[in-house]
Amino acid sequence: MKRLLLILTLLIILKTANAQQKGNIIGVVKDSVTNAIIEFAGITNINKKATVMSNTKGYFKIDIAKNNLLSIAAVAYNFDTIRITDEALQLDTLVVFLHPLAKRLADVIVTSRSRFTQYQVDSIERRRDFFVNRSDVKLPVVSLANSGVGMGINLDHFYNREKRKRSALDLFYDIENQSYTNYRFTPDIINKYTNLEGENLVNFMQQNRPAYSWLRGHPNEEDLLYYINDKLKSYNKKNKK
Repeated sequence: MKRLLLILTLLIILKTANAQQKGNIIGVVKDSVTNAIIEFAGITNINKKATVMSNTKGYFKIDIAKNNLLSIAAVAYNFDTIRITDEALQLDTLVVFLHPLAKRLADVIVTSRSRFTQYQVDSIERRRDFFVNRSDVKLPVVSLANSGVGMGINLDHFYNREKRKRSALDLFYDIENQSYTNYRFTPDIINKYTNLEGENLVNFMQQNRPAYSWLRGHPNEEDLLYYINDKLKSYNKKNKK
């Protein structure tokens, strides 16, 4: 009998410990300079490949587990990554600060005739900030993508076989893909075609976030319009129930 009680006690302890290592976490995204909230930031659980959006007050809620890696990206900001620790799991609210892009691009002049979009300019800056302090990974060489949208990367200039370097590059490109999605699938465009606002806008964007590969294959705003219109029909039908 005592042995059975001991086993049950251990099972309860293990179950409780496991429950404390996973669940939902609430966070808020802020500007590191002004302390202002950042709405419509994309927060991605890299391990689970799941993305949520910060709402109009900068808050978000995402499913996590201990040691999961979160990436946080917003338009005109450098991304950040956070490893979920025991301490993070105990927080009432996880506060994330994003640094505004400095636009230190003396060699890129953005004009109405420039071949570079705002996304491309910000992408170059993120690359410099990410790789400048990494002696083990060379700065990627940037070229215009064949699609005419976004950046192309010449892997031959910096490819290596070491796992640590490859992991850093894989992480960077994964987050950069999320940044590209943020630039294409914006609250302004969604509001323009749906008239959704506030939490309805956040919910629509979170539930219908297009895949990076789809956006690359559909570079025109007209393509996005058809996508939004199709998703809006399903969204309205679902919310009428």
